[in-house]
Amino acid sequence: MKSLLGYCVLILAFILSCTEQAENHQEQLSSQGTDCTQIKALLPQASSGVYVIQPPSVRKPFKVYCEMRQDGGWTVFQKRSGGAVSFNRKWKAYKKGFGNLNQDHWLGLKNVFSLTKNKTRKWTMRVDLWDHKDVNAFAEYRNFRLGNAKSAFKLHVGKYSGNAGDAIRGAYPGIDQNGFGFSTVDRDSDGCSPCIFGDIAQMDCTSSDGGGWWYSSCGSASLHGDWHPAGNHIGWGSGLHWHTWKSPAPYSVKATRMMIKSE
Repeated sequence: MKSLLGYCVLILAFILSCTEQAENHQEQLSSQGTDCTQIKALLPQASSGVYVIQPPSVRKPFKVYCEMRQDGGWTVFQKRSGGAVSFNRKWKAYKKGFGNLNQDHWLGLKNVFSLTKNKTRKWTMRVDLWDHKDVNAFAEYRNFRLGNAKSAFKLHVGKYSGNAGDAIRGAYPGIDQNGFGFSTVDRDSDGCSPCIFGDIAQMDCTSSDGGGWWYSSCGSASLHGDWHPAGNHIGWGSGLHWHTWKSPAPYSVKATRMMIKSE
């Protein structure tokens, strides 16, 4: 009886292994483009949703959410609309990605880098913001890309346009986040050594702002802190902040979306 049970377990393991290999093979076969922009160009009537992409020189394809707009296909790499998905995570999670692509998620630093590492292509990043009255604002940055893992996926952005303000370069001088690596609670790449805020000396930004981000000293853009509902969204150091849009009191916005489009 035991030998028969063991034999059945082996057969089940073999079936599961074959199924997984078939799914992986099917995923590779169903890769629809190098990014959402190319998919939209090839299929102008394509609707927003989850697609499988394979950027150049990337061995294994992966899934992304494509926001299909009149101005092209955008690859979404961050979305927040509530508190169901925690963004207070460590380096490994931010590197790999987490959440549900159809809902709130972070695509992963490694995947975003794989999209933007080819310097022959230029990318635009768009940040969409919604406040607690559902008023929308946006910021766009030309020439967006991330550095490699050794640089802690350093942020590079070019010319700004939009109506939310250039919070990445800062609401005031000295807090420009452009050119800084990504920081998490277990891997610090910010410019604090320490940072002085009034009579408080702070060695890192994640302890007060929360989540992971391209912190400088510490900066006026930070979208990965704690999510706060209406009535509890003003005055928190940790929140979803874009201080060039909502100031002077720290205002935690209701929803955010970050996405990129190739040119």
